[in-house]
Amino acid sequence: MKQLLITFALLCLLAPRANAQSSVGVKADANLSGFFVNDAAHLSSSKKAGGSAGYFYQYKWRESKAVQADMMLRYRTSKIENHNIGETADYSYWGVELPVYSLLQAEIDEQKLFMGIGPFASFGMYSRFVSDSQNLNPYHQNQSGNKSIMHRWDFGMGFIVGYELKNHLQFNFNFQMGFRNLVDEGFEGVDMISQLVGLGVGYRF
Repeated sequence: MKQLLITFALLCLLAPRANAQSSVGVKADANLSGFFVNDAAHLSSSKKAGGSAGYFYQYKWRESKAVQADMMLRYRTSKIENHNIGETADYSYWGVELPVYSLLQAEIDEQKLFMGIGPFASFGMYSRFVSDSQNLNPYHQNQSGNKSIMHRWDFGMGFIVGYELKNHLQFNFNFQMGFRNLVDEGFEGVDMISQLVGLGVGYRF
């Protein structure tokens, strides 16, 4: 993970000097996140507010087409309800997320409308489940065995649509849907898939 972060940072720093088609920027967003819960009538998830901040590297390989890679420090929160026992838990998460978008762009009076789609990968650095009966880190080993309750790594697809002003200030809407079942020990037969919607701002240098 450390090598991946170092490589990404070097690309962002060196690429703009190597090619005029490259640019970097900073961005931040407010989001609502939760889980899609499948095969478990007794469990449900509702979205709560979080946020993220980071930077991006963009390479425009045609006038209307570009590739953009983001590096985001993400904070997510959600609520998980167990209807069988009438208990509610608050879930929180800090992680690093790396979306890569294939962008289509349209120039409008020196401004830019853009939209993109592509894969993302994320690594959970810290998470917490807090309820009336328990307070635990689901990345640690479960008491009943060697497996953790949740997986740190996630991957899926993301979508972004936005608008860039003449001064390079950006506004965007983004959506992510995970592909991996994030729960393991103690959740046999249950699928919990990450979901996120966000509104963001950015600036491209």
